[in-house]
Amino acid sequence: MCNHAQAACAAPVLVSPVQTEISEATPRFEWKPVGDVHHYLVWLESRVPEGRVLLTEEFQTSTTYLTPPRPLTSSKATIRIRVTAVCNDNTQATTSARFRIVEDKACGLKAPPIAESDKGQWKLSWDALPLAQRYEVRIHATEDGKPAFMRESNGATTKIGRLEPGVWLLAVQPVCKGLKGINSWVAVENSPIETH
Repeated sequence: MCNHAQAACAAPVLVSPVQTEISEATPRFEWKPVGDVHHYLVWLESRVPEGRVLLTEEFQTSTTYLTPPRPLTSSKATIRIRVTAVCNDNTQATTSARFRIVEDKACGLKAPPIAESDKGQWKLSWDALPLAQRYEVRIHATEDGKPAFMRESNGATTKIGRLEPGVWLLAVQPVCKGLKGINSWVAVENSPIETH
């Protein structure tokens, strides 16, 4: 009489990303291959720190890696991944992990932006950041802190136009690897136009 041990699928072992904190909106997830595997099922969930779910997706692949087809977030988020090996003998084994997507500390301007007024027309400029894909420019009123203006810029300068009299906070936020970086601020005071 011959006894055969029943084959069982082994759980995949995640090998990348190595760190639990990552600074990339579309990270590549990799795992070690499982013997006698037919395919892998991959489940991803992206959730902001406040708890709202940004994305939940499932994929089937025969490769030992997955790069999400779209960004998992544009700022901080918690990512959960579950990889299930589905073997040829119809057995399955699962592994799961959690990662945090955080701001890239290298994705910030080296110096505050410079605001200049020319005959009441405001312009904002800054030193270009080699890592930046683009920049988000915002103007906030100091009374309530609410954004009054927002624009994207591909270069290191943007025209803002006229500002109402008062004190304004102008922010430049680089976007690197699909993630918003660190804000750099400058305050400006726009005096009322005097008429005689």
